Order: sequence, then structure tokens, then C-alpha cells
Amino acid sequence: CFREYFVHKFRAMLGKNRIIFPGEKVLLALSGGAASSAMLRQVQEGLSRETAKRLRFIPGLIYIDEGAVRRQSLAQREKNLAHMETLLQATGFPYHLVHLEEALELPASILQPGMRGSCEPSPSYKEAVEGFIQEQRQDGNRDGGISLPGLGTQDVPLAIPHLPTAAQTQKLLQVFEAVETTTAREELLQMLRTHLIMQTARTRGYTKVMTGESCTRVAIKLLTNMSLGRGAFVAVDTGFVDDRHGDVTVVRPMRDYTAKEIAFYNHFFGVSTITVPPLFTKRREKPSIRHLIERFLLGVQEDFPSTISTVYRTGEKLSPDPAKASCEEERCLLCLCALDIAWGE
Repeated sequence: CFREYFVHKFRAMLGKNRIIFPGEKVLLALSGGAASSAMLRQVQEGLSRETAKRLRFIPGLIYIDEGAVRRQSLAQREKNLAHMETLLQATGFPYHLVHLEEALELPASILQPGMRGSCEPSPSYKEAVEGFIQEQRQDGNRDGGISLPGLGTQDVPLAIPHLPTAAQTQKLLQVFEAVETTTAREELLQMLRTHLIMQTARTRGYTKVMTGESCTRVAIKLLTNMSLGRGAFVAVDTGFVDDRHGDVTVVRPMRDYTAKEIAFYNHFFGVSTITVPPLFTKRREKPSIRHLIERFLLGVQEDFPSTISTVYRTGEKLSPDPAKASCEEERCLLCLCALDIAWGE
């Protein structure tokens, strides 16, 4: 029963929003943690031949190596990458292993929202499904059977990249050491990670990106943004759809799952995960605003089990309009949201 419930919730989230069209290339952002690993398992099962209602998009995977800023040695990073590559290869999907150091060499265009490839209006979800089914029937008639989305001949898994040079790693560490607080370092890490994912999606032809934020993580992020003065952007940072980047849309299909549900699912059905060490900090107590809010929410959740779900549902009522900008001058270069510069009289 738990498995059927878990699978249904994932399918219902995608089906209700209808944001991913059939035949579309979708990039799954994996960290090796519990939520993203469970998300990958759901996609694998949704694409299997035994599934009654199969998923119709074409997945790809991306993993970003953050070992440098997490104070891992070269041997630890190589071991972690080898383990992650084994997990990614076992899926049979095309995958991309990227180092965080590469974020410092991205082009300036990453700081601007991309333009969609066609000026024609996008087809509706129903039109996309009908066109996809017709195309599959034509391919099936030529091949003697119904063909289903899978890996193309050009989409083979990439070879594992070499570790960055010592100079590149040192340059990245200097950037993080120049940031004084752990809270700012976490925000910087998130921005660099997002830029790398967006650049990979654009260069590899992906139009959607799936991330694995759970309900618990969304609730923590919502209150963290409030504390950091990013209240106007909460709906964009925590909603199911994040379209601030223009040509690539970010979706969060794991938003309805609590961390406890995901942990039980991974335990019962043998989903492999990787433990990610935290950012290096000299402060053990209250190292950042996010850690402080996480400790507070989880503590309240023990006595009042509906706390996290209440915060999460409150965030769903917020509108993303305040985060939209009408011109480049009104947009933040780092997060691409509208600058909060409107002064009331």
C-alpha cells in the first residue's frame, strides 16, 4: 500500500500540472541524497515496460561534484565520483558529471534568462500528447512495432571527467573563503550549482530540469528566504514550477513528500544514497540561518506533526508575480528575480 501511495503521489504531481510534454528531454539534478535518489527511482519505474501508464519524457542525469568546498581530499573525491558514476551507469540514462570549479568559467550569458527557440505559441498539453502518439505510431509502422522514448545513439553516457587542477580548486576556495558567513556561503553554493545545471541543460538540449526538494526542504527554504529578506521570491524558489530562466524550466515533483516518507521508501525498497558532508564551518552551534530554521522546524514537528505541512501549504498560496521583471535593469544578476526597488509613497 505504501509503495502504491508513493508512486501515485509522484504521478499525480506531474499529471496535475502538465508541464512536461511527451518526448521532451528532462534533466534530473541528483545530489546523491535521499530525495533526489527517490526521484530517480520513480522515473526509472515510470519508464519501465511493466508500468501501465508510462512516463513519456526522455531523462538525463547530472551530478555536481562539490568536494572542494566540502573539504574532501582528492582520494575522497575520486572515490565518491567513482561510486556515483557506477550508480548513474546502472540507470542506462545519459549522465553528466560536472565539477563545481567549472562554474567560475561559465560564459556571461548564464546571467541572463534564455530565449525560447520558437516565436510560435507553444502547443497545449493535449495537442502535444496527440502529436506524440501519432509520431510513435508512424515510427511503429516503419519498425514493425511501437517505439517508445529512450536513449538515442548520440545520447550515450559520458566518460567521467578528470578532477580539476589545483589552481582551479584553489581559485574556488578563495571565492568561498572571501565570503564571511556560512549563510552567505550556502547561498553562493546554491547559485553556482544552479548556473551549472542551467548551462548543462542548454548546451545538451534539455528544456526541463527536475530537482528533488521534499516538503520538509521546501518548508525550511520558505522560512529561510523570509529571514534573508527574499520574501518576494518565495513562490519562485519553492513552487512546483520555476520559469525565471526562460528557455529552461525547473520543476520540483517531490514537493509533496516529507523527509520521513522518503526515508521509509528508500529503506524498504533498497534505494542507494550517498552521504554528503556539510560545508566547512568553525561554528558548531547555529552555523547558518538555514540550519537554525531546520533545527527549529524539526523540533516543533516532533510535538506538532502538522507543522511542516502547514508551512508548506501556506507557501502554495503565494503568487510568483512579485519575482517577475519587465526589463534587464530590474533583474538581479545572481538569481534572475526582480529587484525589490519599488518604493511606496
